[in-house]
Amino acid sequence: MLNITSQRQWKTDVYYRKEYFVDESGGLSFPCDADGNLEPLNEAARQNYEYAIAHPEKYTYAFGKVQRYESSYMENARGICKCGTEIELYNAYCGACDCPNCGQWYNLFGEEILSPELWEEEI
Repeated sequence: MLNITSQRQWKTDVYYRKEYFVDESGGLSFPCDADGNLEPLNEAARQNYEYAIAHPEKYTYAFGKVQRYESSYMENARGICKCGTEIELYNAYCGACDCPNCGQWYNLFGEEILSPELWEEEI
């Protein structure tokens, strides 16, 4: 049995975007913090941002509004293999994965199982 170091759990990332929309169908959006302070932009994004600031008349739907977004995902369980390697339990093949160091296979509950090549085919 794998020594579980962290259980599988839901995670939620929160992020913010400063938005400049022409209408509901499109516009420009830039990463920022909750207060609207921009994150570093690449050259093309910086030029688009400067364009948006210079042309407020084009953005009648939203001008510089800060929007909050959330993204949720399942973080897989992790554990220590009998060889000492920390591995992530994920569905690599039929609800199982192997240790990249020693090749031991585990199901998603952390139980040791046979390698898939030894599994019998269902008739």
